[in-house]
Amino acid sequence: MTTTLTVQARPRAMALYRWLGVFMIACSGFMLAGCDNALGKPRIIQQPQDREAFVTQPATFAVAAEGASPLTFQWRKDSTDIPGATGPIYTTPATTVDDAGARYSVVVSNGKGSATSNEASLTIRAAAAIVTQPASQTVALGATAAFTVVGSGDLLSYQWRRNDIDIAGATSATYTTAATVARDDGAVFTVAVRNPGGIAVSEPVVLTVSSAPAIAVAPASQAVAAGRPAIFSAFATGGALSYQWRRGSADIAGATSPVYTLPNATLADTGAEFSVVVSNSLGTVTSVAATLTVLELATNPPPPLAAELAAGQALTPTESFALARKQDGSLWSWGANSVGQLGDGTTSTPRETPARVTLPNGATASAISAGASHALALLADGTVYAWGLNNSGQLGLGDGLARALPTKVTLPAAAVAIAAGTIHSLAVLDDGRVFAWGDNTIGQLGNGGRAPAPDPVEVPGISGAIAVAAGIGHSLALLEDGRVFAWGANESGQLGDGSFVLKREPVDSGARQVARLRAGGSLSAAITTERVLLAWGNNAEGQLGLGAAVTSGIPTPTGIAQGVVDAAATSLHLLVAGSDGRVRAAGANASGQLGDGTTTSRSVLTPATGLIDALTVAAGGQTFSLAIVADGSVFAWGDNTAEQLANASLPATGTATPTAIPNFDTIP
Repeated sequence: MTTTLTVQARPRAMALYRWLGVFMIACSGFMLAGCDNALGKPRIIQQPQDREAFVTQPATFAVAAEGASPLTFQWRKDSTDIPGATGPIYTTPATTVDDAGARYSVVVSNGKGSATSNEASLTIRAAAAIVTQPASQTVALGATAAFTVVGSGDLLSYQWRRNDIDIAGATSATYTTAATVARDDGAVFTVAVRNPGGIAVSEPVVLTVSSAPAIAVAPASQAVAAGRPAIFSAFATGGALSYQWRRGSADIAGATSPVYTLPNATLADTGAEFSVVVSNSLGTVTSVAATLTVLELATNPPPPLAAELAAGQALTPTESFALARKQDGSLWSWGANSVGQLGDGTTSTPRETPARVTLPNGATASAISAGASHALALLADGTVYAWGLNNSGQLGLGDGLARALPTKVTLPAAAVAIAAGTIHSLAVLDDGRVFAWGDNTIGQLGNGGRAPAPDPVEVPGISGAIAVAAGIGHSLALLEDGRVFAWGANESGQLGDGSFVLKREPVDSGARQVARLRAGGSLSAAITTERVLLAWGNNAEGQLGLGAAVTSGIPTPTGIAQGVVDAAATSLHLLVAGSDGRVRAAGANASGQLGDGTTTSRSVLTPATGLIDALTVAAGGQTFSLAIVADGSVFAWGDNTAEQLANASLPATGTATPTAIPNFDTIP
């Protein structure tokens, strides 16, 4: 027997409501369901009708009767009274398959007698189900692959997914790929089959593209502190692959996966070279060798920040804005304000002069974070406030309405850390739990689902957290033991687990002994207790600073610099603040966002011009940068389309040289 409801029950119920309205006008003594008849006893004038409903959906039955007022009603299911069902219209709870064939009737009574309606039957239509699962496919390079599912149920619809992301237009029972390329090897496909009664998701199947092995991502040379792990990774195509890591020319026993971790690097490991041999039935290929440098470094975590900056992550320069938290806990903002992201109660054209964010009277902030067009503030009392754009519920206020003033987010306990992604948000509570809200299309909320959350929801599996960070579509959590967990988008390897497939639940990134966590764009960064900068994710613009020979994303934490106290990233560039007070940057530089006085892109970390004694940095959108120096001055450089450099002397094209924001100090 099949199941379905939504489409039919509600229109029929509305039609009945309209019918009853006409009947009430015509009958002065109607009293909800009828007119006095000549005898005064109840009489059924419209019987309940048979109904169909999809499983999980309710069904609505109605009766019209006349008789002396007042009339009372008692609905029955299979001749048994239904508690509380005492009106002329009865709507069932969500139906189950056990409700199939149930018979509904109603007894209408008054002081002169009663009348029992005919029985109306309920037909249950089945939820979507999968009868035949799709099968994994193996094809030659350049061929197409076809995946097919057989579903059961009425009104079925289909959505195919590749690596858990919906494929545009793939909405039939069969999905045929385009001509395959090497990067398609290993792609995982599923299909969601749904109808009004529910959704069924197929088992995952794998596409294997047969070709000779090729190294798509080679292991990267790196530097780590003595006693810490060194993680090397590779990604190859070709189908049915096997891996064997080597140190020098010798195989490493048991090192047969795409990721190899040297658990505790020692000074004796300095200069060691690691490569991987990848094989299948069609051939063998050996990667270039990556060199390991091991540093003898003392434990010296980055110092707390007296003041901080947050730069909006909008991908269009016209929406760029910035925030500053001064040492006294006051918040200041400038730049774009089209949706109230400056937090002063207005929406306006861009503002080039820093002005105070409107916090509750007497409140001071201990942390700030900026998304694309929204912002978060953590107050000294542990409350979290949000403002700006809210189209995906990223403000955590239970709705989709923008706010031009900071508004309190309801959380189950006081917060100790916050982070704003492009259109999602995170908070760490004082008990170590992490809560998330906003968009969840690519797993940003870490709860295993796909639905957005306009209210904060707990990220399962995370405990003992002390900090969070967020990029365009991924999230990171730092635990008190120094480990970093990640979830969400992973197309560039920004989760750090060695793969390029998104994860809807937290996975271990492999980073250890982390003291400060950062993220931006599709890149993740962590500063260890020895001030080594680990970075992973997008490197399309050379922003990881690994040199021109490395152009692909790196899917595991990789030591790229030492003596680092802070870092910031966007989709296109990376900023690093060093223990020596210098700011260095790598990546795209078309707007001068690297600050070296040029618009030349860099694939190695290059010093910004004239900056000394830098304490912290922020990277905005894709095109501008900020830094606070020891005397509290704020420097800005890059694009200035939305006045985000806060300097009337600069044109909209901005500057490639760090320039102080006039008359604005964050530290007394």
